[in-house]
Amino acid sequence: MKTGCVFNIQRFSTDDGGGIRTCVFLKGCPLRCAWCHNAEGLSFAPELAFYEKNCIGCGSCSTVCSYGALSVQGKSVSIDRKKCVSCGKCADVCPSGALVKIGKYMTVDEVINVVRRDSVFYGKTGGMTITGGEPLAQAEFTIALAKAAKEEGISVVTETSGFGKTEDLLALVPFCDLFLFDCKASSADHKALIGVADDLILNNLAALCKAQATVILRCPVVEGANVNEEFIQKIVALSKSAESVQKIQLMPYHATGIEKSDVIGKVPQKRFETPSVASLHRLSKKIELSSGKHCFFEKH
Repeated sequence: MKTGCVFNIQRFSTDDGGGIRTCVFLKGCPLRCAWCHNAEGLSFAPELAFYEKNCIGCGSCSTVCSYGALSVQGKSVSIDRKKCVSCGKCADVCPSGALVKIGKYMTVDEVINVVRRDSVFYGKTGGMTITGGEPLAQAEFTIALAKAAKEEGISVVTETSGFGKTEDLLALVPFCDLFLFDCKASSADHKALIGVADDLILNNLAALCKAQATVILRCPVVEGANVNEEFIQKIVALSKSAESVQKIQLMPYHATGIEKSDVIGKVPQKRFETPSVASLHRLSKKIELSSGKHCFFEKH
């Protein structure tokens, strides 16, 4: 029975593929975007999050830790991340929700059972969205999950960076109604900002379009990082390259990833500027006029 590491199942989402959707967030991502919004999705294994503001310093956690990773410091707790194995015993006994285990291994059936609960609300446009992390990083589980949902008549959307094996991406096509495909930075800036070159990503987008999959380009807008003329021209060129690309969605930067990095003990992220609504309007209109494809953006 196929299992995957899942860090969240968000019900009643309206931002990830149309209609009311249940979003399944898979853990693990090979990319390292400078502005990552889901830092808890980077690691492939469960992690321990510590919300210090919730801590009451009771010490319950330290008494059950078999690895000596936790110690009470005044009215709070100190975590030795090198000793912590993210077993979750401390989170199980924490009375205030200060310690939370992020990520658990689930079977396809277990996930589908959650997704099925909301099927009455999906209608003609809703369904399940597989996101992450990076779904292609758990390709076998992702394909099995998409297939299982499709067999139950549940619409499937997959959000992907496109960084993965081409054969895995194409194996998803029969079971996915839509791909939300990331376009993150210009080719020149890609390795510095995202951690990898974009050659494989561009090849995979071309393969997806050749297979006549339906695609929406999702483009983060991060002032002071990826917004430049080269990136704009890349978005335009990709959107014009195939009829499969239906439209372009701009994703304005927000700083929620900074706190997420902090609570799981990651290196602090750099804070970027959130684009104004006016600048997003200008950018969307410019891309729409140049590409001939509808360009829209989320408002935060």
